[in-house]
Amino acid sequence: MTTRRRRSERAGRAKLRSPGRPSVRRREEQRRFWAAIATGHSSEDAAVSAGVSPAVGTRWFREAGGMPASHLMPSAPPLSGRYLTFTDREQVALWRAQGLGVREIARRLARAPSTISRELRRNATTTGVYRPFDAHRHATARRARHHWRRLEAVPALGLMVAELLSQRWSPQQISRHLRRSFPEQPGMWLCPESIYQAVYQPGSALLRPTPLAPHRRSPLRTGRDHRRAQQRVERRRPGSSSRCSPSMTVPSHPRTDPNQATGRGI
Repeated sequence: MTTRRRRSERAGRAKLRSPGRPSVRRREEQRRFWAAIATGHSSEDAAVSAGVSPAVGTRWFREAGGMPASHLMPSAPPLSGRYLTFTDREQVALWRAQGLGVREIARRLARAPSTISRELRRNATTTGVYRPFDAHRHATARRARHHWRRLEAVPALGLMVAELLSQRWSPQQISRHLRRSFPEQPGMWLCPESIYQAVYQPGSALLRPTPLAPHRRSPLRTGRDHRRAQQRVERRRPGSSSRCSPSMTVPSHPRTDPNQATGRGI
């Protein structure tokens, strides 16, 4: 008795998980969210401007440690033309449902037939159905690559930074110490921002209690494990940045008697 092989096994790839409920973590929404964060908006206001609920924006900010991924930053380059867009995948699904062949679809999209054949083979479901939303989601997740930080690429540097953080050193002190200890090795240098990003990134190995602070989860002196949201000056609460009114300058203050200030009479 022969066992019929599944189509996913014949395609030579692992079984795809069921997409279930459509995810709200979409690229364009997240890019709008982090662009609003970069301009000084709170996570709730940025979520509303991106078209998602405030709870979703708060979760994005917390899970990312207050920092967007490199492909979601406002300065990130747009998607290259070598990749199929979501509109292209919608056309592929439509023409495939109409019974067109791979070569005809490739001719209409001005693509190579191997590109369309690989797209249908990799991003179709296990039942052989091609859905553009699921295909685009799988292709985007597969294209994302891990960015190796210097702390991860140089294990000795990571161990040194972790040891200094456990001794309650600040990132500024560690940065100056590395430059003095390795003056001829720029590969062992780190700026304070790189150390902060290593601490704030999700799943960081530096987020663990230290002997000098066993009750804290963050090795920083402040005890924070995520970046604090920055607000613009005009969005701050009145009196939070300065206790003096900007309209009241030093020359406009009333003059006082020096003898009265010291409490001595004439």
